[in-house]
Amino acid sequence: MKIKRYVVTHLREAMPLIRKELGQDAVILNTKKVKVGGFFGFFQKQRLEVLAALDEKKVAKEETEEFATLLQSEKKRREETPKVVQVEQEQKYQEPKVLTPPMQYEQEEVDVIGELRSMKEIMMQMMENERLPKFLKPVNSYLEEHEYTNSIRSSVMAELLIKAKSMPGYTKEDTFDWMRQEFSKRMKNYPNIGNTNKRIRCFVGPTGVGKTTTIAKLAGDILLKERKSVGLITSDTYRIAAVDQLRTYADILGIPLEVVQSPEELDQALSNLASCDIILMDTAGRNYQQYKFISQLEHLLVDKEISINLILSLTHRYADMKSITDNFQPLGITEVMMTKMDETTVRGPIFNLMEDYKLPVTVVTTGQNVPDDMVKTTPEFLLDLVAGEKVYV
Repeated sequence: MKIKRYVVTHLREAMPLIRKELGQDAVILNTKKVKVGGFFGFFQKQRLEVLAALDEKKVAKEETEEFATLLQSEKKRREETPKVVQVEQEQKYQEPKVLTPPMQYEQEEVDVIGELRSMKEIMMQMMENERLPKFLKPVNSYLEEHEYTNSIRSSVMAELLIKAKSMPGYTKEDTFDWMRQEFSKRMKNYPNIGNTNKRIRCFVGPTGVGKTTTIAKLAGDILLKERKSVGLITSDTYRIAAVDQLRTYADILGIPLEVVQSPEELDQALSNLASCDIILMDTAGRNYQQYKFISQLEHLLVDKEISINLILSLTHRYADMKSITDNFQPLGITEVMMTKMDETTVRGPIFNLMEDYKLPVTVVTTGQNVPDDMVKTTPEFLLDLVAGEKVYV
């Protein structure tokens, strides 16, 4: 039970405050006159102290029951919807089939999956019609604000509904904890989150995502923290400034840089850097929709034992991220790195991408400082990022 104390001039002054902070279901427990202020007991003013309370467990139970009724009526409506039947097909004689009775546990599993699918479809319709139950609205608002896809939102809330039905007396904080648990469960099905062990690492991505700066941060991290030797290769001769920028970083770190324009030159560059523990390769950040450029990259990287690191900016819309990822998929993307996290508060696209493509997000960058503004992700870090413990505060 949540109890709050209000000191007001009149009871009518307290009622809007109580409704705003505790909701329409709050009740007044007690009122009494009190004296406040003054100076050494003099000049005190008389006020009214109001104690109000909200029985959160009762409200949660009522909301769950209310939604259960809503869900039943929605199911009934769907069942009663006339189905289009082709009479011709019905009249055709069909040879009876002998079916082996399925095992009980298999049927139970099918029932659960079917129920989840049905709930997800109903959730989608309710989101479109703004008919969600009250206890799911804060979670939906959070997911919508952070630009999670409709598919993720509806499936997560379907899971939350199942939890609510089996655990009466939940609070708002409980629903966000359940959301976090659901994200954690899903992330266990993704590829291992962690940086690649490949010696040669190629970085691809569209113009303006901070690819060259990210490579410089990684080079500094490998050199200064991992204590490994590192070499740089760039095939980005499309922009002279890009070569100069990478050369400046290479000079500062005291590491070798090779510039290549063909597969033959790449072979020579790799030979020149044979003594390096790790090799990082920059590529031209041209328009990702230029298929000719993608095919050139494929030709350049053929038969090379490398990892392909796609770099995306969190300031992009998720629809653009999907388009970029789809266009670079022929190269065989192995992991994703997200830049410019300091320029947006939206976190949903990180999870959207992992869910849709089953690709690990291994690095996020948080500013321009080289090599400091970069985080190598862990499952715990990503979970806090996409569904932090304090999202309900």
